[in-house]
Amino acid sequence: MTKFVTRGVLLVALFGGAVLLTTGCGKTDPTPAKDEKVSKDKDKDKEKVKPKDGEDDHSGWWCKPHGIPEEECSMCSDEYAAKCKAKTPPDWCEKHDRADSQCFICHPEHQEKFAAKYRAKYGTEPPPIKLPKK
Repeated sequence: MTKFVTRGVLLVALFGGAVLLTTGCGKTDPTPAKDEKVSKDKDKDKEKVKPKDGEDDHSGWWCKPHGIPEEECSMCSDEYAAKCKAKTPPDWCEKHDRADSQCFICHPEHQEKFAAKYRAKYGTEPPPIKLPKK
């Protein structure tokens, strides 16, 4: 008799666990109350966050304004810039305030190295960049 009770309790526990796993804890996404004001035009709110032309939101792999992978951009990443300055000899262009290996103004040939990385990843040419004057 105790075998049947034990098995019954186990069966109920397994069934209860299965129900919890499949249905969750019953929490739902919060919905605004009727009294709360909800923006009717959410697309306008999203447009405010978008970067302007020529700016980059730094959320992707490529830094569009500088033509370099985002994680390697010494002009956007203070951490990467510090690494470039700490190298011996320093990889830094004082005149243009960027890594010398990324200074397309002094060394236009370096731009091809980064463009090749972009082509390898996406199979297309990288977006054009605007270089400041020498």
